[in-house]
This record gives sequence, C-alpha cells and structure tokens, in this order.
Amino acid sequence: MNTATRSLFAALAFACFAPSQAASLMVPAFTGDAAPTMRVTSLREARFANVIEQKTDFSCGAAALGTLLNFAFGKTLTESDVIAGMMIGADQAAVHKMGFSLLDMKRYVQRLGLRASGFAAGPEKMLALKIPAIVLLNVDGYRHFVVIRRYTPEKTYIADPAMGNRTIPTEQFNKQWNGILLAVAGPGYRLNTPLRTIPSVLSARNTVNEAYPAQEAELLEYGFSHSDFF
Repeated sequence: MNTATRSLFAALAFACFAPSQAASLMVPAFTGDAAPTMRVTSLREARFANVIEQKTDFSCGAAALGTLLNFAFGKTLTESDVIAGMMIGADQAAVHKMGFSLLDMKRYVQRLGLRASGFAAGPEKMLALKIPAIVLLNVDGYRHFVVIRRYTPEKTYIADPAMGNRTIPTEQFNKQWNGILLAVAGPGYRLNTPLRTIPSVLSARNTVNEAYPAQEAELLEYGFSHSDFF
C-alpha cells in the first residue's frame, strides 16, 4: 500500500448516528369462528430489509460492512461479529471515540479472504457503478458510513445502518459525500445481490437497467477476477 493510499484509509474514522430499536406487531386476523393472529410487517421493518442496523453510536462502519458482506457475498455475520473482527489490531480507544476507519474495514475484509480497494470517484464514474459499495457521508457534522446501492442523476439509493433503505437527492448526496468509495471484491459475490435492487418501499417503478444484474466483465475494473465467479 503506497503512502497516499495508507493516508486515505487511516484518515477516515468517524462517529455515527445512534439508532432506535425495531418493533413488530401481531394483529388479529378474523377468518371465521377462529381468531388467529398474523404478523404485519411495519414500514420500518421494510426499510431495514437487507440492512444490518447499527446498535451503538460508533458502529455504523461495522453495520455497513456487515450489510455488504451478508447481502452481496452471502456471509452470515452479525454486527457484533464484524465489530469483534475489526477490533483486532485497531486502536480500541480511538474506535470508541471516533468509530471505525476504512483501514479497519480493509484489514478485516482481507482476513476473510476478500479484497478491498478505495477509489476516488466523481459523478461520471458513479453513474457507471455496477456494485454496492461503502461510502462516507458528512450529515450535519456527523461522519457516517452507508452502503450505496444505486446512483442516478436525480436520486441516490443507500442502505443506511441508522435509518434503513432510503433515497436522497443526488445533489444532496454529492455535497455530503467525500468522493471516496470502498469496493469489496472476491469469491462468493452475488451478481443478483439484493443491494442492487431498489426496494418497493423506495421506488414503485424500477428502470429496465435495474432489472438486470451486472455482468462478470463489468466487474473487473472494481478488483474482481474471472475466478471469483467459479
């Protein structure tokens, strides 16, 4: 790793939003004489579909990375698993004060047998982005890791560990984003990852392009190799 890359990763450690807790509801389902109950999925639960919710005020990085690993690579990690893994070799006092860094993520991903690379990307490159990736947003002074699902000229779709799946105007995203994304590559990547599908709670109408997963050849520039798909 060259000095510039090392500085890029080491400089990015952040505080995160503190999450609220999820809730579900059981309601009566009247189908005749019997009165069974059925589970109703709340809007909040739908918002957190395929997103690991952060449980602490410093773990947005762990939750974002866990979201990417679970739903793009088929891992079965909890937020606690990722926190424990990233704590290995990390400055624990700094983590509790400032959050995890991209360098912490990179080291953990490598221990899992995957690869992670940081990219500087402008709007043109983002429009061509074919994979979910981790980005840093500065929201009203809070530096916060999220997973970017899709980027369009008008809207950007993100998986937010604190707020779930949400859509923000791309102009607003560009102002909050630091211009760096963390891409993870390696064996087990799901070409049909749900992180690239826009949930109905966010968009009632998907474009034709959103219906088709990225092709293998389109992923080579992000650090993938042909052997990752066999």
